[in-house]
This record gives sequence, C-alpha cells and structure tokens, in this order.
Amino acid sequence: MEKNMKKQVTLGVSLIALLWNLYLVIGATLNVSSLMTRVAGGGYDSLPIGLRFAYGIQTLVVIFELIFIVMLYQHTGAWSKNSYLLSRIFLILATISAFVNFASNSPDEKWNAIAAAIIAYGFFSLAEMRFKPRR
Repeated sequence: MEKNMKKQVTLGVSLIALLWNLYLVIGATLNVSSLMTRVAGGGYDSLPIGLRFAYGIQTLVVIFELIFIVMLYQHTGAWSKNSYLLSRIFLILATISAFVNFASNSPDEKWNAIAAAIIAYGFFSLAEMRFKPRR
C-alpha cells in the first residue's frame, strides 16, 4: 500500500475512534443514561457532579486531539519539537486509556479499548519528525 494511502487510512480510522470518544465523553458530561455502562467503569446509574466535570474537561481534550491529529496529517508529521512532544503525550495517554478500558469490570467499557488503541497508533504513525532536533 502506498505510504500516503496508509496515512489517509490511519487518519480516517483515528478520526472515527476520536469521534467515538467524543460521543462518550459528551454523553458522560450530560449524564446520558444509555452510556452509563460504557463510562466510569460502568458502575453508575447517574454520574456524580465531580466526574461529570472531569468528563467535561476530557471533552475539550478530545476536541483538541481531533484538531491536532488532522494537523499532523496536513503537516505530514510533527512540525516542531513541541508538536512531536505533544503527539507522544497523546500516544501515552491513549495507550494508558486502552489498558484501563480493557481492565474495566464493565463488558461494554472494554470495547472502548479498541478505540483507544487505534488513537494511540494514529498518534504514533502520523507524528513522524519533520524537523532537525538540536543537539
């Protein structure tokens, strides 16, 4: 498969996974009852206000991740030291999220690990260094 086509597919599936995460975190923030088995360990009928606030902050992070991963694609990789560092931070967070979701007691929440793993791969794959680091 051509390298550019691989990047397009990676971006596409990463965007789908990030949109799924956005759906979940917005739903948790708004306390949507049908999503309670998919968030916060699946142990709540109604989320406490503190968790809803945390999910509200996470909503902003996911929106930024969506914008940032598109920018990585448009720039054909990390365009600065900071963009590379930020992509690695998102990679680490997504990897941790995949493990935490997989370890959840909720069978519905375990499926979120797939989206988190896809997001981690997206940040790993799309963040090639396109600058010369200083030594």
